[in-house]
Amino acid sequence: MITAFYAALLGLFFTVLTLRILALRGVTPLKWLAFNNFGAQALERSVRAHGNFIEYVPMVLLMMYFAEVAELSALRLHITGTMLLVGRVMHGICFGFLEFNMPLRFGGMAFDSVNVSSSALSKSSASILIAPKSLTRTIRRAPCGSASKRLINVVLPAPK
Repeated sequence: MITAFYAALLGLFFTVLTLRILALRGVTPLKWLAFNNFGAQALERSVRAHGNFIEYVPMVLLMMYFAEVAELSALRLHITGTMLLVGRVMHGICFGFLEFNMPLRFGGMAFDSVNVSSSALSKSSASILIAPKSLTRTIRRAPCGSASKRLINVVLPAPK
């Protein structure tokens, strides 16, 4: 459950971004999180960091899950998860907590761009082409005509 591990870590950071917005809106118990408050622009940037997180993270986590179910390399999953986490934290800190920081913004978006494109090309396409073992067994047990069996054996080669 590599994907679940990274989903949990990203969920914690998402909570921090949410609490930051509440703090900037004046929730008294969270005043300590309203540091570096530079006015309405701070709230706007924090909301944008929160929204940007929601736009990227679910898609990459879904692609990671497909790759994990397809039993692709654990190392590749960890690389993808680490890149996603680092990229989102960099971008979230840049937008949610600072007035301006181009290296964090650029670094976060670079990690995200590389991560999304590599995930889309390698993991998602591979998870569609490589069926999980449980799905393979289910399909092989299904009664069907000889033409269908030949098709299934082309797509899913017979076990050795």
